[in-house]
Amino acid sequence: MFSKIKKCDTDINVILDEPLTSDSCTKLIIELIKYVLYQKQQIPFAYDSLVQLQAKVKKTDRNSSFIKTLLNSLKNVSDHLSSELLLKGCIVKEVVIIVGATILSPKLQITLELPTQILDSLCHAECQHSSQKPLLNLMRSMMECSEFQDVMTLPLGPTNTFLLLQKSDNNSISSFFLPKPQYISPMQTTPSFRIKLLQKNQFNIDCNCANLVQIYREMASPCNKDDSTVQFQEHSHEQTVQAPFRWYQSREVIRGFKYIR
Repeated sequence: MFSKIKKCDTDINVILDEPLTSDSCTKLIIELIKYVLYQKQQIPFAYDSLVQLQAKVKKTDRNSSFIKTLLNSLKNVSDHLSSELLLKGCIVKEVVIIVGATILSPKLQITLELPTQILDSLCHAECQHSSQKPLLNLMRSMMECSEFQDVMTLPLGPTNTFLLLQKSDNNSISSFFLPKPQYISPMQTTPSFRIKLLQKNQFNIDCNCANLVQIYREMASPCNKDDSTVQFQEHSHEQTVQAPFRWYQSREVIRGFKYIR
């Protein structure tokens, strides 16, 4: 399930039984961020509890602004990440989550290797490609990795959480993910994990998403099954005509906080 590649670096392999869509891939990444934030004590309560608390606390409460900022940060990251995964001419290879004061002084680093084949959510309905099963596989693999769980239990005071992408992008520079051409992962004793989302060799994508999407979404040019199948099968070969892979950093920094009683 996992193997060490060098000191302080551990591989966690996650076997996917079905293909990810751009939406389900985004949800997988965001749920991982939420899990890390809570386990590393960057937020005082689980994400769902913070959402409920935000609806109850008064605006004058000192915790209200912290919670609101945190929720807005996660939403911004989710929205822009989803856009990146949908963008034509853009291939996201890796997502890096860094917990620490700066990206060069991490207390924890988690690299998520994305599959080479991701279905377009504009052409595939969520009800046919749910994120629940891939998320369960991810959580199971993390739970089975004792090194990962040991690191998750170590206390860490409130600090920053950064998100970086390694992507090949022929589009204009994003206003949210800013280029970091000189970024190199620090070689130090910081706990570092590489989560690999591994797809089986062959998937059956004989779904009726084309009909469902056409019914539930008003699209000028609805996708058909043949187009989405070709996209799925040829996505990995598109890299030959893509720009080189480079690092980009989210301008949104997720800031940890403690609950003030």
